Amino acid sequence: MARNPSKWLTPENLTLLRGMACVGKDEGQIAACMGIGYATLQRWKKRYPELAAALAYNKDGADFAVMEALHRKAVGYTAPVKKTYKLKRTEFDPESGKKISEYEELQTGIDETHVPADTRAEIFWLQNRCAGEWGRESTESENAGGVIELPPVMEQGEPPEDT
Repeated sequence: MARNPSKWLTPENLTLLRGMACVGKDEGQIAACMGIGYATLQRWKKRYPELAAALAYNKDGADFAVMEALHRKAVGYTAPVKKTYKLKRTEFDPESGKKISEYEELQTGIDETHVPADTRAEIFWLQNRCAGEWGRESTESENAGGVIELPPVMEQGEPPEDT
């Protein structure tokens, strides 16, 4: 008898499973981490769509989401922002036109905010995606497997005389 799947259907555990899929674990490895067999995991995926959705978010999907976020940060974007406004309401008598009451209320609305392009994100993007034009030229010592060449040490002689 397989373990109870309800333990894995909590938001915290679904996030954990999504994370395992994100870093590249295959479903066999994930099933082993869950303490169940691969066949049991396949049955649970058919029965519980939220479990299948968590495992569908794989490493490529995560990489793409980060790339998309970096691109948006590099070029700037407009984002909706929820804001609360204080409104002053005044009621008038329709016959005489005199003010009857006045009160204030809070109302929530959506505003748009422009997030400007981030220069550091642009530099990172260009150095990694367009390395030929934007990357720094590598030297032989940088490609030497982590070996750093130091200039020769000058022999110390006597200090110069004061004149």
